[in-house]
Amino acid sequence: MARVDGNEVSTAGPRIHALDTLRGFALCGILIINVYQQVVFRGEAAGSAPKMPEAVQVLFYERFYPIFSILFGIGFGIFLRRAALRTDRPRVILARRLGWLFLIGLAHFAVHPGEALTAYALAGLIVLIPVSFLGGRAALAVAVALLLLGAQLVVGYGPIPGLLALGYALAMLDVPAALERRTGRVTVAFVVFAALSLAYVWLRADLPFVNVVGGPGGGVSLIPPLAGIATGLAYCCGLLLVVRTPIGPAVSAVLSPMGRMALTNYLSATVLFLVFGPLLGIDSTDDLPMIVALTVAILVLQALWSRWWLRSFRYGPAEWAWRCLTWWRRAPIRAA
Repeated sequence: MARVDGNEVSTAGPRIHALDTLRGFALCGILIINVYQQVVFRGEAAGSAPKMPEAVQVLFYERFYPIFSILFGIGFGIFLRRAALRTDRPRVILARRLGWLFLIGLAHFAVHPGEALTAYALAGLIVLIPVSFLGGRAALAVAVALLLLGAQLVVGYGPIPGLLALGYALAMLDVPAALERRTGRVTVAFVVFAALSLAYVWLRADLPFVNVVGGPGGGVSLIPPLAGIATGLAYCCGLLLVVRTPIGPAVSAVLSPMGRMALTNYLSATVLFLVFGPLLGIDSTDDLPMIVALTVAILVLQALWSRWWLRSFRYGPAEWAWRCLTWWRRAPIRAA
């Protein structure tokens, strides 16, 4: 056992492959939205701001960033736990890691204004560092409070601080390590979250506007973001059940390498769109066939590239650079 300022935690175990698979899955959904955001941004620059198709809004929009946010929180929780085994000041290392992420996000923001890395970095510095002094259950309570009030308390960040805190709490409660064993609980969670998601889709036209703070017509509605979180969690639980089926190994073989190189793939997707989007003449969401073709091509390329790269290297290029900057020393990159 190790300790993080009085909180006893188990030492770092082997890599949790279910998290890599979930991260790769979230990356695919995020890419679909990012491509549309890029198209919309280009359209706004040209004098128009087209909207996403209804199917994209219902199935993808604000459905995958909650997954990514929770996984980021889990990742930082695991990182802090492992850093505590190497240094007496793990939070200093975590703060440095978040600081470098913010700078990476700023560079990415210059070409993709809808990017999320800066938000994760700032929310992590503001929320994760203080929350890391709490135990798992207390962190979970803070996460719930932030999810209910975050849209009002952290303008512009919405549920992200609460989702990061939720991921950190799950890491401290050792939930990720149990994902591959708790089939019954995952099934129950899938049924509950799927039912909530379907209820929202069915009733959303008739749902009243529910405010966190203020009277009717003021404040921010909780229903759409919570519905997005429920749908994202339903997707996660559904995927965890799929990987337990005979096709599970094939699914994991595609998604897990992409998840291990999530930062590299997230950044490279923007580069690929900026290069090939104009070449394909994509300047409006009306160019749906070309948007779909480019999105699928990027995903296929990243799936193949990730598997090929990880045969020889331990980390993706961006992950390796981030690791070196975090610890301020050169990390070995060649696979054993």
